[in-house]
Amino acid sequence: MLTKKVMRALVAAGVVLSLPALAVSAAASPEAGVPRSSAAVQGIGVRVTPRITTAMYSGPGLSTPTVGRARQGDNVAAVCRLQDNNGKWMVLGIDRPGENGAQWANTAGYIWDLDIIEPTYGLDLCTDRLTVQPSRDTALYSGPGLSTPQIGKAWANEDVAALCKINDNNGWRLVLGVHLAGRNGVQWARTAGYLWDADIRDSTSYLADCGVQ
Repeated sequence: MLTKKVMRALVAAGVVLSLPALAVSAAASPEAGVPRSSAAVQGIGVRVTPRITTAMYSGPGLSTPTVGRARQGDNVAAVCRLQDNNGKWMVLGIDRPGENGAQWANTAGYIWDLDIIEPTYGLDLCTDRLTVQPSRDTALYSGPGLSTPQIGKAWANEDVAALCKINDNNGWRLVLGVHLAGRNGVQWARTAGYLWDADIRDSTSYLADCGVQ
C-alpha cells in the first residue's frame, strides 16, 4: 500500500494517482488564479438530494455548530462521509445553489445521512485523503471565499485532509479540507471548511476541482 509520503512524491513527479475522486487530468488542474477548466465544471462528489430542509454542520455530529442549511430538493454534491460518536453517518456535502441573501453558493458542511434521499454508502471516508499542512494559523470558511463566514481554524503544521480546490470570485484558490485534530475545548475534530491556498505549505495542484454545479 502506498504511504502518503510516497503518494506526495509521485504527485510531485507528475504521476496522476488513481484514488477515488482524486485523479484528475492536467486539463482539469488549473494553477492558482486561472479560471477552472470547463471539463471540470461539475466538480467533485456525487449529486444527492435532501428529502427535507436540513442543517449543515461544521463537524461530523449533530451537536457541532451549524454553518448553513441544504433545502429540500437542493443540488448537493456529496464528497465523503464520517460517523459521529453515536455511529450515525454524516455526509460532507457542498450545497450548490446557496440561498439568495442568506447563504453563499457552494457552502460546505456535514449533513445527516438520513435526510438524504439517495444511498451514500459508496462514498469514501473524509479522512482517507492526502493531507496538507498550513504554514501558519489560518481560518476555515463555510464557502469558497474569504468574505464568507469563518467557521473554524486550521493551525500551523497540523494535518488537514485535502478534498478539492476552487477559485473564488477574485481568482484566488481555496481548498476544501477537513482539519483532523481539532482543538480541545475550542474546535471539534474533523471540522470541515475552505482554507486559503496561499496559507498551505504543500502543493495542491493535484486536487480535483470542487466545481460549481
